[in-house]
Amino acid sequence: MLRFRVTECARVSEHFVCLLDPAERVTSWSREAERLTGHTADDVVGSPFSGLFLVSPPASAAATHAPGGHVGVFVRQDGVHLCVRVRRHALSGRRADIDVPVTVAIAQDDPDAASQGGAELYGALDALPDGIALFGADEGLLHYNMRFDALIGRVEDGLKPGAPARTILAALTCTEWTTEETARPIVPKGWSTEILRLGRTLALSWISLQDGRFLLLCRDVTDLRRLENRTRFLEQHDDLTGLANLQGLRLQLGTLCERASGSFAVLYFDLFGFKRINDSMGHAAGDELLRIAALRVRRTVGVGDTAAHIRGNKFALILRSEQGDQAIRRFARMLRSVLSRPMSVFKHEVTVGVAIGVVRFPTDGDDRDTLMSKADVALHCAKGGIDDGICFYDPERDSLRQRRMDLERDLHHALARDEFILLYQPFLNVRSGRIVGVEALIRWRHPKQGLIPPGDFIPVAERMGLMHEIGAWTLETACRQAKDWPDDIMVSVNVSAAQFRHDGLIDNVEAALQRTGCPPSRLELEITETAMIDDVPRAACVLKRLREQGIQIALDDFGTGYSSLSFLHSLPFTRIKIDRSFVNDLHGGEGDGAAIIRAITGLCGSLNVVATAEGVETQEQFDYLKGINCSEIQGFLISRPCPAEEIGPFVEKINRPDLPR
Repeated sequence: MLRFRVTECARVSEHFVCLLDPAERVTSWSREAERLTGHTADDVVGSPFSGLFLVSPPASAAATHAPGGHVGVFVRQDGVHLCVRVRRHALSGRRADIDVPVTVAIAQDDPDAASQGGAELYGALDALPDGIALFGADEGLLHYNMRFDALIGRVEDGLKPGAPARTILAALTCTEWTTEETARPIVPKGWSTEILRLGRTLALSWISLQDGRFLLLCRDVTDLRRLENRTRFLEQHDDLTGLANLQGLRLQLGTLCERASGSFAVLYFDLFGFKRINDSMGHAAGDELLRIAALRVRRTVGVGDTAAHIRGNKFALILRSEQGDQAIRRFARMLRSVLSRPMSVFKHEVTVGVAIGVVRFPTDGDDRDTLMSKADVALHCAKGGIDDGICFYDPERDSLRQRRMDLERDLHHALARDEFILLYQPFLNVRSGRIVGVEALIRWRHPKQGLIPPGDFIPVAERMGLMHEIGAWTLETACRQAKDWPDDIMVSVNVSAAQFRHDGLIDNVEAALQRTGCPPSRLELEITETAMIDDVPRAACVLKRLREQGIQIALDDFGTGYSSLSFLHSLPFTRIKIDRSFVNDLHGGEGDGAAIIRAITGLCGSLNVVATAEGVETQEQFDYLKGINCSEIQGFLISRPCPAEEIGPFVEKINRPDLPR
């Protein structure tokens, strides 16, 4: 316990008044109390009085109710010590009892500052921040403070001494207060209510004192109620747009589904171009765009419809004003048109695109979560360009989406589970009749779906950002398996667009060659035009570094992209692969494919680059290609893709000099 001599503490000539309940908890805290103690009303109201500050030595309840109060040392919030006298004024007049409420005063340590009876009690009431009116046992008005007068204003017959409580309450609550039993009190015990008075919200409570008197407390709770209403609003509404938020949407949907009072539609829609505007013009511009879009949405909806801003550029709409698929689609088209019109954002004209997914209750689902999930599926389809940006939920499309999601999930674990394999397809030198190399073709050996071709999973892997890891595995595996074949057999590995654009490609190639011991001259990288066309100078730099190490470079699918002589001249290709579509279009040398192949082989001869035709399946195609001096061929006519262990025996069989050509 802290002990101080009275002579060592500061002296104070001020006092404050607060109000306690029977459990010694503070129910009202004046501005003077805040200033003298350092505690705010928010910190104090509802807390035990004894725990707010220290009085040393402690006083018994009887001592603080004594006429002179209790003298001691008060330690303030900031550590300042004050000589004080604590006195309690029981409103019932019974000092030995703790009544409801009780006033507490801390004043100067002055023996003359004794209780002044009723006058001092009324002074204590006047110091309180809440409105208080004291009534006698006959329920006639005895006293009210200035705050009470300011809060309730003019009442019928005025606030006169002896004015009946029923008259004042009737004027405040607009209710007649009568009772048939004379012994029964006018106001029920524990009664409280809230009223609107002079544009403010007032909380009234009626308290019975032990000596038969009554207290009417009046507290201004306007700001508190506004804060509570604002909090409730924000729980279900978006502060930026004023529309319902995700929580509000879920609550409204849940209510409509439970009532099942009629059909309705849910529209999910995205604003394309929002991220571009947000990134280029700043978040303030993005917020302004969302506010404009929300205003346009609000103007399109009918009575009973609910618009919501879910997050970012995503909105939702519960549409009850339109029924039937045709009417819903017309509304969706109108909504797209309204939102696609130019918007003025900080004096800049901007536009956005809109995709809308639609579900219907109860056709597509009869509960909230099902509808929201399927609306998201429909929006996904709409964003894919289906049905001119407006897509109704379709179970078949949902099934395809689910299979795609399953594929993505399994693809995440395919490398770790060693589910990828490489097959190899040889290519033959037309002039010598020998196998000179093989192309590595990746397959996914799915545990349930079997072998999945690269066209089905490579685009998915690129979207998921997995091609760098898959490409690194393919390079190292192909180089390692090539070590088991004859030294003059080259292995060609495809490099995807995502892999080529990754800064780690050269490091991956060097690491694969170093770990496997495969000579760089035996490795060829096949790269498509589309992987390089976006940044030809960078592509030239990367390919030059690879060629300097002795690695061969093939241009894959030539003729199907953006081929140009300047493109070929600026990049160090050692091979050009003629796409199989031209081979299929040979038609005995009379088709368009034949003319294109003749031009490509002539170009390759001029550039001293090997020309390899893909997809050769017939002897007729082989003979034509040989006749126009195509360097190499690859296709089912020579061999189908086969496992690594079959390449050695196949090459030995074809390349043995004693076998007829």
